[in-house]
Amino acid sequence: MNTRYTIFFITVVLGVLLLSPAVQAGSKENFRLYATASGKAVSVAELQNWDYDVLIFGEYHDNSVLHGLEAELLKQAFARHSKLAISLEMFERDVQQPLDAYLAGEISESAFLEQARPWNNYQQSYRPLVEFARVHKLPVLAANIPRSVASHYARQGTLDGIDMAMQPYLPVVHRIPDGEYKRRFFTHMQELSTGNSGMKVAPEKLEAFYQAQCLKDDAMAESIVRYHDHNPGGKVIHYQGDFHSRFRLGAAGKVQALAPALKMLVLTPVYVAAFTDLAVQAKRLQADGDIVVFIRQDSSVQ
Repeated sequence: MNTRYTIFFITVVLGVLLLSPAVQAGSKENFRLYATASGKAVSVAELQNWDYDVLIFGEYHDNSVLHGLEAELLKQAFARHSKLAISLEMFERDVQQPLDAYLAGEISESAFLEQARPWNNYQQSYRPLVEFARVHKLPVLAANIPRSVASHYARQGTLDGIDMAMQPYLPVVHRIPDGEYKRRFFTHMQELSTGNSGMKVAPEKLEAFYQAQCLKDDAMAESIVRYHDHNPGGKVIHYQGDFHSRFRLGAAGKVQALAPALKMLVLTPVYVAAFTDLAVQAKRLQADGDIVVFIRQDSSVQ
């Protein structure tokens, strides 16, 4: 696959990447959790008292503080809810079989990684989640659309001509909504194209890139809802790039559209210079999500 599109779909479309000096990953000194409705601070353990079916964690893919928090959140959730599944944007639907085989102890880790196309930061960022699932026998959903399909869609602007082997992994429902999500996506991509990110997307290609973004959202939302349909009463923690869930749009909005009865909790990260006036800031961010994860502006990249 073309390098430009590989980088694009693994980084930019998947979420906003912000770069900063390294700090100790996951240390509670480097983040604060606040409920946006009340403006009150909450602990990771207290989150498990919230009534949710699906918890969506929007991340900055390169931030080790957030990755440390993700692992701690999983640990706390499992302590309270044994009927738990992990859902990951970082693995694609066509690698569910080797992922399941590894979790079941049927293949080695090296064989799994050879088949599963892990992201470059898998070892430090997502392996702790997968290993926790393996040890505790939790299901892990490879939720995303195969990247070859997304890349084809972004280049061609149509799903016609995709490999026949990939068609079973397409979501049953694929919607490309106009409105706020599209406006935000176009603005974001235009900012990247005019900035120093190195990501230059021609204006005439924005519509096709947006279609591919929506396809990813549809696949992830369907994967989550399908699991719930087959496992009533279970809970899912879904990890994905922040853009896919901020303002409860993207995959988060599509989960609600597919299954309005599911109770969803959205965590959204926000960089701050210092941990001051967080209660006021949290209330101003009610539209962004249910819980805001404040992290220092000088927190880490990997």
